[in-house]
Amino acid sequence: MSEFRAAQVEYNNYYQMMSDGVRMQAFHTAIKRSIKPGDVVIDLGAGTGILGIWALQAGAKKVYAIEKTEAIELAREIARVNGYLDRIEFIQDNSMNVSLPQRADAIISETIGSFAVDENMMQYMVDARERMLVDGGVLIPNALNIFAAPVDSKGVYDKIDFWRKFSNVDFSPAFELFSHKMMVESILTDHLLAEPLRLQPVDLNTWKGDSYMARNYFPIQRTGTIHGMAGWFTVTLCDDVQINTAPDQPETHWKQAFFPFRDPIRVVQGDVLDWSVVVAGTSSGSDHTHISYQYRCTQMREEIRAERIGRNDPCPCGSGLKSKKCCGRMDGDSCNGI
Repeated sequence: MSEFRAAQVEYNNYYQMMSDGVRMQAFHTAIKRSIKPGDVVIDLGAGTGILGIWALQAGAKKVYAIEKTEAIELAREIARVNGYLDRIEFIQDNSMNVSLPQRADAIISETIGSFAVDENMMQYMVDARERMLVDGGVLIPNALNIFAAPVDSKGVYDKIDFWRKFSNVDFSPAFELFSHKMMVESILTDHLLAEPLRLQPVDLNTWKGDSYMARNYFPIQRTGTIHGMAGWFTVTLCDDVQINTAPDQPETHWKQAFFPFRDPIRVVQGDVLDWSVVVAGTSSGSDHTHISYQYRCTQMREEIRAERIGRNDPCPCGSGLKSKKCCGRMDGDSCNGI
């Protein structure tokens, strides 16, 4: 890919973010409410520089815009044409390599992924908080709550299964790779097989370390097939300003994270899914993370099949039909319910 095309792809990503009304309104409101006249502000991972400009409009006297990519040149030009160049100092570097002549009163950063922590944001925020922020300074955002639930969505899973069904050429290595990779998808509430659970919360004011781990047990509420896990978040920007990316909320550019299962699991009401996830940076100062997840599920479905159930008894799959009209008249995995 040429340098020009690479830059074009990057700026297309900025379009997706900046045309997201939920994201933009929340950050604008939080900055207006949190930045005080005379504040020194760090715009961490500045991108096009919009958050730093909003900080100046809110009364900040100085902004340090730290951005390691060539997007900083676009941010500089935007600041120039808007008359803010004299109050923004642009630093093109990884923030972990940067030392400032003074500590900031506030750090603003939008380095949030679809699973909240999948862009290694905690590593950068914790480092900047410890080295660059005054005691009691403001962090935007300051807290994350991450949620997950098992998902029945053949349509999403077919994007993975596609690689096993490719004709003429064996693409199984692609299937093995992608079946363990997080995807960004629009998940519907109807796809959820269990009540969403909050995972390990993150308080960015006190969080230590740069990795994230959680393990939860999800009681299955209805018969279906687990094709993977959906993940989303709420992020607190200031006391009364949040962004919520749940499936029942207005869609944002983050959509939802989807963690495919290599082999889908048929479940019935009463099964329990044990799911754990670890998110860690691939290396110090990298935007990339390694996400690993493990899962296992009880299989009451098999236990039910082993029981002797009368043809006129209620079907154990929970359909409300008699066994002879539902599972009792089917064989194997073709059953209406289990």
